[in-house]
Amino acid sequence: MSTEQLPDELRGWLRPLADALIPAEDGMPAAGRLGAADAQLDLVLAARPDLLRPLCRGHALTRGMSPADALAALTELDPVAHGALLEAVAGGYYAHPEVRELIGYTGQRAVPVRVADFPEYLAEGLLERVVARGPVYRPAG
Repeated sequence: MSTEQLPDELRGWLRPLADALIPAEDGMPAAGRLGAADAQLDLVLAARPDLLRPLCRGHALTRGMSPADALAALTELDPVAHGALLEAVAGGYYAHPEVRELIGYTGQRAVPVRVADFPEYLAEGLLERVVARGPVYRPAG
């Protein structure tokens, strides 16, 4: 099943759970408002398609329950589905550009290392003997 084929019922189930997990607070938006069950879910599932099956299981197990009851039930009945729900909601939330801007996260950047920034123990040659010796393995067990 592709993300375009996700049933509206699954998205409708996920939206209030996302808001229960990450509510609006201290100037931060709620997960549901940012599309945790919509575009952000699609983004997460594109990167982690393995989360779809446990999310569908969680939906089937807790359909019709309040968000608090559904979260409690998933914790007990299907911890894998509960974990998938947490990953999908948190992953989509923190990948949203508005949240990234609010927390000051600009993403991963390449940071050049200057030779002058190398630690002293490298500059002093303290590891040269170890590198020249090569790897040493000890049998385990």
